[in-house]
Formats: sequence, structure tokens, C-alpha cells
Amino acid sequence: MKNIAVIGLGTVGQLHAANLAAHREAELSAVCDPRPEATKFIREETGALVTTNVSDLFDTRPDAVIVSSSTATHGDIVRECVAAGIPFLCEKPLSRDLQSAEEIVGSVQESGLVAATALNRRFDRQYASMRDAVIAGGIGQCELLCFTSRSTAPPTVEFSRTSGGLFAEKGSHFFDLARWISGEEPEELFAMGSVLVDPAFGDVGEYDTAIISMRMRNGLLCRFDFSWRTAYGQDERIEIHGSEDLLTSHQDPVGTIVQADGRWMRRGNRLATWQERFAETYRQELDAFLSVLSTGVPHPVLATLDDGLMAQRIGEAARKSAAQGVLCRICS
Repeated sequence: MKNIAVIGLGTVGQLHAANLAAHREAELSAVCDPRPEATKFIREETGALVTTNVSDLFDTRPDAVIVSSSTATHGDIVRECVAAGIPFLCEKPLSRDLQSAEEIVGSVQESGLVAATALNRRFDRQYASMRDAVIAGGIGQCELLCFTSRSTAPPTVEFSRTSGGLFAEKGSHFFDLARWISGEEPEELFAMGSVLVDPAFGDVGEYDTAIISMRMRNGLLCRFDFSWRTAYGQDERIEIHGSEDLLTSHQDPVGTIVQADGRWMRRGNRLATWQERFAETYRQELDAFLSVLSTGVPHPVLATLDDGLMAQRIGEAARKSAAQGVLCRICS
């Protein structure tokens, strides 16, 4: 039985805590969050230690921690993990600053510590099946990868400003999927961004709508279109065009939308929120991390720190490209 602690109890942190509390092979030993309202459920429903101080949490010597606190705190927390020799699974990005993220990855590699990046969409059944088909050559030569992600509702502007915005917060999942599905590395990209959902995003130098075109080193082309808004649920799709076939992901509707204003009535389907659609992927990601902790054997799906670092590099290149209107090379 592994004792696992969770740092940060936002939406994703609460998912991690709930999955640990229900797990047969792990125990939620401690949680850390400065907000009493966030820890109320943990305090009432589990025997986990509740603290507002990361140092107090480390004093309990957990077997590993899951870092799901605000993005700005990731770097300092994972450095403490490395110094204390405590394995960790960290939500992306590893650090807000790319250089410090690279330094952290280097220190983890030197220490031999078990560590991973939380990129849960790799565990989606459809996406994994599509990857298997591509890697096996089932669609011939992979020529175009197209990713769409439009969110049910935007994050707060302040969250977007501190989390890395549309390219880092949302985009990193799909930049990682492009590498993972194709087995290829990125070479260059061009990005365009607009402010169409809320003018306040522009006030803090962020975008709420974007398109990115990326070329992989073997010539494969990838396209990403992102938005922080839909009126019909989490709209997330992948299309993979190959020389011999086409693969597309499918979304099952979970409800009906009826709109009427006196002039007409329209019916449509509501798609699942990201919490509904990807709930199982968080459980499978936890299982994979626990497997690595127990066996020391790398998991074939679980994203490494290097994977997270590359997703961050792509996001930084996209941010620069959109801001300057230039084609950006991606350096590994």
C-alpha cells in the first residue's frame, strides 16, 4: 500500500484525491491547500492529514506526491521533492519558466528519482487506439493530424494569465498527443491568436481563440484549433489522414439542448464536459504511476518529464509565433 499525498485541491487535485481515496493499492495520506473550503471534504471523509504548509506534508514522508497546485508553484514544489528524494507526478507544466523546467529535469535524471508528467489524455481509449493504428501502419503513411479542442466554459482570466494561457494550459495536451500518436518530433510552427470570447484575456496579453500549424521532422503536418468557449459541451476531436485511410475520434452526446426564442426552435446534442469525458483517464494515469513506483519499470503510456518539457517548448514557440507573427523553430 503506497501512501500518496496531493498538493493543491483545485478541480484536478480533487479528482486525484478522490481517486486515491477509493484506490485499493494506495492510500491518500495527506493533502495540502491553503483554502479551508477546499479541504473540507478530505477532513470529513478520509483519515488524511490536512495541512496548509508543504513542509508539514513532506514531514509525513509520503511514498510519492501528486502536484496539482497552481502553475506558479510547480517549480518550487518539485525542487523540494527532488531535495527530499520523494517521487512525484506533476501536472503540466513542470515550471512556468522553460529554463528552470529544463534544470529540474536534469536534476531529476541525475538523482534517479521516479517522476512523471500528468498528461492524462494519453489514457483515453479512443486516442490510444488511434495511436496503435498509426504505429502499426494501419492507415499507411501518416500525413495530416488535426486536433480540435473547444472548452465548455473559459477559465478565469487570472487563472489563464498564471497558468500559461491557451497555448500552455490547453495546448500542451494536444502538442503531446501529436508527438505520441505520430512517433515523430516537431520541427517548426506558426500560430495565430485572437480575443473573441472575453476582452479581458487581451488585457493580460492572452488569447482565447487560436490556430497553430506545425511541421514534424519527417514532413507530417499537424493543425490545432483551440477555443475557450462552446455552448454545447467539451468539443474535442482528432482526425488522422493517412495515405491509405482516415481515422476520426467520436463523441457520444450526453443530453439534448433545446433553444427557442419565439421565432424558431432548435434541438442539438450536449457533449460531455471534460470532467465527464476524461474521468477514467485520471484513474488509469494513477494506476500507471503506482505501477512505476512499485516496479521501477517505465510505463509505456505515462508521460515522462521529457515529454512534458517538449510540450512546454512547443507551447512557448506557439506563444512567440502568435505574438511576433513569425515562423518558429522548435529546439529539443
